[in-house]
Amino acid sequence: MERLSLDKDRHRPQSWLCMETKRIPYAKIAGITGIVLGEIYMVFTIGTPRLKGVDLPMASVALRMLAASPFFGAFGLAIGTGVGLILDGMLNRRPALKGEQKQPED
Repeated sequence: MERLSLDKDRHRPQSWLCMETKRIPYAKIAGITGIVLGEIYMVFTIGTPRLKGVDLPMASVALRMLAASPFFGAFGLAIGTGVGLILDGMLNRRPALKGEQKQPED
């Protein structure tokens, strides 16, 4: 087994130096965006009766928002993470390692 030596500038093993590309974590970005969009959708969903002219007490609206926020946020996170994983799978261009051969494209 080959012993990995540390590069003084990068503080990581030299065998990883061929992977210089920086990956963007699409799943994290899309998950956080999903939470935010889920909560915004919740505000519009709960506030719709007030826009139609139905007079609801503010305490009732606030209680609905407190009760619904975990559900809308969690479902937004799940949908956002799924979309992010799909994007990550479609856009991931992994560089070939030293020992790997490139596959010929047909």
